[in-house]
Amino acid sequence: MENFVAKLPDFLKLWGTEMLLRYVDFQGTTDRKTFWITILTDFILNIIVFAVALIPFIGKIISLAFGFGLMVPRLAMHIRRLKDTGRAWGYIFLVLVPFAGPIILLVFFNIF
Repeated sequence: MENFVAKLPDFLKLWGTEMLLRYVDFQGTTDRKTFWITILTDFILNIIVFAVALIPFIGKIISLAFGFGLMVPRLAMHIRRLKDTGRAWGYIFLVLVPFAGPIILLVFFNIF
């Protein structure tokens, strides 16, 4: 997997390191800058995958594989960031609270 990340373009290497190499690392750390750059890159990749998903059948398969394949790395990175801000991993469940939960979680990730 390290060879794959090394072959990625420069703007995707940080995303590859966080999402692919640290796939199930719930104990490490993710600093604020790395977290937000990875989130932005992931958002852009999600837009591209959404466009591909408009292709009948194969696009849906690619979209589902991308979404489910990165579910655990995203969770791991969010939990690492919560721990870096001094909060328990259980705060991740705030995302389930309608409207206010995701906003509170963003504040906990230290936007500023």
